[in-house]
Parts: sequence; structure tokens; C-alpha cells
Amino acid sequence: MNKIIRLVILFYFLLSSGAEISGQTPSRVIEGTSIGKFKLSIYMPPGYDTLQGCRVLYFNDGQTVFGAHGLNADATANELLSKKLIEPVIIVGIHSDENRTSNYVPYFDEGAKQDFGEYQPMADEYTKKIIELIIPFMEKNYKVKNYRGIAGYSFGGLHATWAALNYPEFHFSGSLSPSYWVKDFEIFKEGTKARTDQLYYFDVGTGEWNYYVPMLLHSKLSILKNIFYYEDFGGRHSIPSWRGDRVRNILLLFAGTTDSMKYKWEITQEIIKSEYTGKFYPRINPVITYSNGLKCSISYAATFSLLNPADGVVNKDGSFRFTQPRDLKVKIIYKGEEKFITISYDEVEKIKLGLN
Repeated sequence: MNKIIRLVILFYFLLSSGAEISGQTPSRVIEGTSIGKFKLSIYMPPGYDTLQGCRVLYFNDGQTVFGAHGLNADATANELLSKKLIEPVIIVGIHSDENRTSNYVPYFDEGAKQDFGEYQPMADEYTKKIIELIIPFMEKNYKVKNYRGIAGYSFGGLHATWAALNYPEFHFSGSLSPSYWVKDFEIFKEGTKARTDQLYYFDVGTGEWNYYVPMLLHSKLSILKNIFYYEDFGGRHSIPSWRGDRVRNILLLFAGTTDSMKYKWEITQEIIKSEYTGKFYPRINPVITYSNGLKCSISYAATFSLLNPADGVVNKDGSFRFTQPRDLKVKIIYKGEEKFITISYDEVEKIKLGLN
């Protein structure tokens, strides 16, 4: 793994293991409590006392979930509630500790051990504790609905996907820059466990690039119905990148209603240099924005046709390459609507030089 990426991830590991982040919203909204060894920060929606029940989203690295210096999930939820874009939701931030890697990672990986130190894959044990301790506590002491989600970032995002794949107690999984790379993308093999009564979201920033698009196909779920993917152009492996649109995506999918017929879409051309491999990944990334603000990449939902096939190749996922030093002319179709893009050979080469 690239040294810079290791340092960035290590920084967030230390942040997640440390003290509370400052800038929390007032205590009337965020409640703190402990269940056994678990410390929780619990977001309560405005007007909670008058509600019949709320969906509950359990969030890993809970001490970084709320407040302006964290993911700001509380402010985002308040905003979406004020606009009537989601139903009331309770967010349970489950704090991480010195066992973060062991708790979140379901597989042993030699590279992960080298980068993060000795650990034991204990994701199964950690998940069972959530189900046996934390969920019953919430259902006994709070007004909740029988609809649960689990979310997280990095290793916590890997865990959120794995937990939903392996435990039907979770109806939703939201993963921000999940560490799917662990054990050579072993999580892809488990994608077939995903059920049609579940909903999955995962994303990645092009500034931290790793190729996670195949998870869409390994799951065998309906794309843009049961599984959603977002490719954040320029996004890094960092809380500032996850804050905003990407947390909003999770909340909209978990507790909102999306009108699949009301949207706009645009095309982004990406020349990505992977921090992990050093290789270039030239891509056409069509991004759809629904009327409620939900953003998703329509990889494998759109179709790509190269109008001058003698000069290059465009694959099903929008990746492309030149076979001749000539521009590529591509037609993109989504739900019957056609758009066209010309990919400049000279411009792509110029961008590559700038990235080296």
C-alpha cells in the first residue's frame, strides 16, 4: 500500500481510538451512554418525543460521526428532515477503541498486519455483540422501528458491508471508502449473500482510487434498486471527503424515498492514477443526481458505444483505452436518453504527464 495512504488511514485510526471530537451538537440532540464495553453517542431527531418510532442506523467509529469536525451526520440529518426528504431516524455512533482493526476486519491479511500491527479477525464476534447487546438496548429504551442499518468508513465500511451480508438483522448497509482490498478483495466473494430485501450503498474517491465497481456484479442485486455506487471525483480517504454528499447519500437511501423517474445525469471524464498501484485508470463516469439530491454513478446501468472502434476500446464499466493516437467518440445511453462525449487523446496524455 502507498506510504501516504497508509499514513492517512493510520491518522484516522488514531483519531477513531482517541477522545471525543469537539464541536458536538447540543446534548439535547446527542445522548451519550455505555453498554458493557461499548461507548455510544446517540443522535435523536428533533421532535422525537412526539414520534411513534424511528429507523435506527448503527455507525462504526461513533466518536467521529457527529459534529462539524466529524462526519456531521447530525446536521445532515437535521437538514434532510427539515426539507422532508427523510423520515425521522436515530443514529447510534458506536465508538471504536484500541481493538478497531480486529473488530472491523473479517479476514486475516498480511498487508493489513504490516500496516496496522497485529490483529485478529473478530468482525463476527463484534457484530454479534451489536446484535446481542446494543440492538436490544435500543429497542428497550427508545422508540424504534424494525428497520436497521449499519454504516462506517474505511475498515468500518468493510465491516458494514460484511455484517449486512452475513446477518439478516441489518436491512441496510452504507460504506464510505470501504477497505474492500483486504485479503485480495475477499468481500467480493461474499457478495452473493446479499438479499433482495436489503439495500447496499458503497463509494470511493478517485483521489484514493481502488477498483470497487465489480462489487455491483458480485452481489447479483438490481443496480440502482438494491445496490448503489458513487464514484466521488477527487475524493480522498478522509473525513472531509466523506462529510456532505456521501453521508447525505447514506441517509437518503436509509430513511428517504427516491423517485427513480426524477433525475438529471452528467458525464465526468476521469484519468485516475491509483495511489495503490501507480497505474492509470481512464474512465467515463456518468453520475446521476435524483431530485432529492442522491448522487450515484451509473456504472453498468448505462451503455457505452464507441463510434470509431478502430481507434480504441470502451468497456461496460466506462473504462477506456486508445489503440491509435486518435480521439474517441462515445455514445452513452441511459433509459433511452443519448449523450455523446469526445475523449481527446492529446488531453489524456497531457493529464497523465501532469499526474506523474
